[in-house]
Amino acid sequence: MRNLISALVVLCVAACGGGGSAPSPLAAPPLPPPVSDADPGGLWLGLLTNDDQTFEELVAITTSDGRFAFISLDTFGPDTFGQYFGTTTVVGADATGTGSAYAQFGSAWSDGSTVRDLTLVGIIDERNAMSGNWVTGSGETVVYELDYDLLHEKDSSLALLEGVWFVYDDTLNPTLTMTIDTAGAFSAQASTGCQSLGQVSIIDAAYNVYGWDVAISGGGCPIAGDYAGLAFLADVETGDPNNSQDNAILASISNDQRAILLALER
Repeated sequence: MRNLISALVVLCVAACGGGGSAPSPLAAPPLPPPVSDADPGGLWLGLLTNDDQTFEELVAITTSDGRFAFISLDTFGPDTFGQYFGTTTVVGADATGTGSAYAQFGSAWSDGSTVRDLTLVGIIDERNAMSGNWVTGSGETVVYELDYDLLHEKDSSLALLEGVWFVYDDTLNPTLTMTIDTAGAFSAQASTGCQSLGQVSIIDAAYNVYGWDVAISGGGCPIAGDYAGLAFLADVETGDPNNSQDNAILASISNDQRAILLALER
């Protein structure tokens, strides 16, 4: 009998799960997925508003790794507007960055300088819109609002750039002639005597933004130096249905002294 009871107790313990052990805890709910950082890359069009409430049309070239070039379209005109270069870091949708603001060549900012530091903050709605402000080292605040341009989503290719390109003056006389080869290497000669040797590079073949590096030289050349920046290929309507695509390049380049904007056509 004693042996039978002992055997039944052992069976009961086995059947009852060890005689009253604590139930397994409930599994923790899964953590929400991490918030992804917005990709800042794009071509953008919009406006900037200065402290004095004047407006400028603005083009921006940005890359996924955080480089930016902002170009005031008034840079082509007689007023003193310029170009803005730097890098940003993006966390979520928030962008912060630093860079430099360059006065139009031959002009100066209100404090007499030609280059100012800038600090930038912004919000990026990926592939849709970008807005924010930057503050220069002398205290001016600029507000910008930009919309994404689908021209960014054109594939980039050095083959598209191969050929002879020109910069024209207001009377349509060429002031610079540039030849780009199949590997993206280029040479150029300007009417001022400045000569250029450089290289165009692919940043991401899926997007219409190029790297642009150039060394400018020549006796008496007022802009001699090494420059780097960003460019994109554009379509300019010429009225000729056989020559309305991939016929313009806008390149924005700078060094620690000045910025240059090249509007090339072929």
